[in-house]
Amino acid sequence: MILIIDDDESMAETCSMFLEAHGFDVSVAASGAEALARIQGKSHQLIISDCAMPGMSGVELSEKLRGDPSTATLPILLMSASLRCEIANSSSYDAFLRKPFLAENLLVEVRKLLGASADSYEQV
Repeated sequence: MILIIDDDESMAETCSMFLEAHGFDVSVAASGAEALARIQGKSHQLIISDCAMPGMSGVELSEKLRGDPSTATLPILLMSASLRCEIANSSSYDAFLRKPFLAENLLVEVRKLLGASADSYEQV
């Protein structure tokens, strides 16, 4: 399961639909707090988060995930239009996509972060 966190509903839905079309199971959260609640007790394989969100930024979320032993190794992909987010704390996430990005670039990063297991998701 991939969890997409973005306060921009349109962006979250677009990414979700694209990844689902490529065979991935996806859920969406609108905030960092909602994401933390959804992650607890679930087996997510990847987190994709916007960086600039109200309340808790994607960097803050990724730092919290890295600080929790149960989620410390969970792959995290941050996305943002801001260079400031990209360089904020690169040790707290595994990959970064600058918005706007091509959907194919998202797929490449997802496959890279999931490794060989991503091949089993491809339905096309």
